[in-house]
Amino acid sequence: MNRERGTVVDVLVVLLLMAVTLSLLDDTFADRSYLVTGLVPVVLLLGLALVCRRLHEGVWWYALGAVVLFAPLGAWVALHRPGPYVLPSLETMNRVLGLSVSAPTTLVSTVPPVDPSGQVMLVPYLIGFLAAAPAAWLAVATRSTLAPAVPLVAGLAATIPLGVLVPTLLVPRGIFFAIVLVVWAAARARRREALVGEARGSVAAAMTAVLTVTLVSGVTSLLVPDRNEVDRVLLKGDGNSAVVAGAADSVVPRRVGRRNELFKATGVPEGRLLRFAALDLYDGQAWVPADESPGTDGFGTFKRIGENVEPLHDGRSVGVRIQIRPGYSSDWLPMLGELTSLQLDYTDGRTQLADVRYNQATSSALVIGGVNTRDDYTFGSVLTEDQFTRRDATQEATEDQRQPAGAFLDQYVKPFDRAEIRPIERVLLLARYLRLNGTTRFTGSSSQAPVDLGLRLLGSKDMSGTPFQYTAVMALGASRLGVPARVVTGAEPAPNGLVTYDDVTSWVELQFADGTWRPLDPQRYVGVHLVAEGDAGAGGAGDPGGFVEEQLEEAAKGKDKEIRIPRGTPIVLPEGTAVREPLSPWAVILRVVGGVLAGVLLALLLVPVVKLLRRGRRRRASSWSSPYVNGWQEVLDAARDRGTPVPDTWSRFAQATRLGAGLELARQADAAVFAAQPADVEEGRAFWDECQRLRRQLVREADAPRRVWAHLNPASLLAGWARNRSRQASATRQVRDEDRGARREQPAGA
Repeated sequence: MNRERGTVVDVLVVLLLMAVTLSLLDDTFADRSYLVTGLVPVVLLLGLALVCRRLHEGVWWYALGAVVLFAPLGAWVALHRPGPYVLPSLETMNRVLGLSVSAPTTLVSTVPPVDPSGQVMLVPYLIGFLAAAPAAWLAVATRSTLAPAVPLVAGLAATIPLGVLVPTLLVPRGIFFAIVLVVWAAARARRREALVGEARGSVAAAMTAVLTVTLVSGVTSLLVPDRNEVDRVLLKGDGNSAVVAGAADSVVPRRVGRRNELFKATGVPEGRLLRFAALDLYDGQAWVPADESPGTDGFGTFKRIGENVEPLHDGRSVGVRIQIRPGYSSDWLPMLGELTSLQLDYTDGRTQLADVRYNQATSSALVIGGVNTRDDYTFGSVLTEDQFTRRDATQEATEDQRQPAGAFLDQYVKPFDRAEIRPIERVLLLARYLRLNGTTRFTGSSSQAPVDLGLRLLGSKDMSGTPFQYTAVMALGASRLGVPARVVTGAEPAPNGLVTYDDVTSWVELQFADGTWRPLDPQRYVGVHLVAEGDAGAGGAGDPGGFVEEQLEEAAKGKDKEIRIPRGTPIVLPEGTAVREPLSPWAVILRVVGGVLAGVLLALLLVPVVKLLRRGRRRRASSWSSPYVNGWQEVLDAARDRGTPVPDTWSRFAQATRLGAGLELARQADAAVFAAQPADVEEGRAFWDECQRLRRQLVREADAPRRVWAHLNPASLLAGWARNRSRQASATRQVRDEDRGARREQPAGA
């Protein structure tokens, strides 16, 4: 009976842990039908293991059954192609085997939430089948303690890189997984020990292990939270280098003949710009769209999408309708904000949803094969904050976000790299310098080569460049000054929603501490002097260092409201100094509560240890009567801890009668304590051992919650402390009474 009960427990635990593992994909798929796909093979493999064990067949028959089951079961539950007579065709089963290799890559190459259909459904099926295949046999047909846990842990480790960057409740799920695994391993160990004798473990030991796992995990996640989620490593999708490289040629739509109209946009809020492409990499010659956006650790890549997309930030929702005109020739879909949904017009358009690739890091989308003139579409998006002030904190640029290929610009932006002002203020200083000292031309080359952006533009006494060159040098200068920046191409629709070729423009976007990218208005950095004015010297640039000093002096005097320096004397911290932000009141309260709870849990974990030390001290007492007195006290303490205390003032026989156990031990203790001579030492040891057996029996007779609580309950410790205090107080009062009596007997004046 116990063996059958243990088998049921093993089956349920394997099923539970696999469900927890698969639930990590909850944020990846659009609905939970993937759970059925992943758990069906788990249930069938557990059933196959039970049948093989019942028939006394070995692992070879089980392995053969699992191999034969893999392909047809995958066709049924993953691809949903059962075949004409329920049995899948050979072509379908061959498709399962072939697509299983590329299914994980396809999943991570798709922006969540992923539609639960097609090839991607092989991923939960593979996780459930490959993890449960060894775990089911090891759990049902073997007595190994930890072996069944190995494939389950491996399944968990394989699932995490396939999910999203920040899964919901990742840490609590991991803690729950660890607790169930520890309890299960302890139960299997006790079951194994029971085959050769009395189990050496105890419920207290198992509960101590569980509480230790819970305490350490909870306190660690509370005191050392993982706020830098980008450090997590996700499996990277298939590369789109060739696709992105081809689309880079059309970041500015090509002019088609004499046609000027590009598209018509309906639903764009006033003042908002539609983006074509975000150019987030300077390759040494020009700004280009990166196959993997800098600073995203592989997250910012162009991926497949479904009809719905989960945005990275919150904001106001809008719906936009785009009608492509014959004059639009580009690989890029005009976008606004962070995409949440996309519906293509299938009536006359060529593009299908499978042809679209979207980069969540840059909020830009491209079409493999290019956008067709009839590819009208509707999309939903959220609009994030697009305004900023010089007080807003910016994101700290990573090494690749500083654009290493733009290091040639350092010698020109060095005067703006002032430690006493904020990074955003350094960028705004550079923007003002370009605006006040630069000359803008609308003809000639817009080359972004180092010599053109450096020596001939920012490093020239007569700065002259096109608006696109000013955007390129501004983004590169901001990146080298420590603020992540990129170039964006797009257009602002006319009041009637029409976008023409002449409306195409470019601007700089800066990344702020909340992760959002906000535009820097070109009017803040494009040179105000025009070549057409005929005043070639109007844009003559002065010394950048003198310009910065002048601007800072004016800001300090309050004459300039755009650039300010911090109050007081600037403090430059040594390199590598860590600056800690002050904690919010809620964070302080949370830490205090967490500390109190951690202290309480730690105290409860120490109670069994203190009881064990007390038992050893009582056992080693030198008095001949100590085995009888202390042994019986151990019985009383066990009754008190399980919740059925008896008064200490009663006789031992009355106490045993109240407990309903130990009457003979009570008689032996009274006989030994009140005997005319000390009892034999061996008899005292035997009495002690009998008391310990009675103590364990009293604990076992209680229900499960009381048994667990009996080991952690400090009631007997507090009662013993109170008895000791009472005895000390009584002895003190007796001494004081004797002293007062002695003083009263002294003669007067003595």
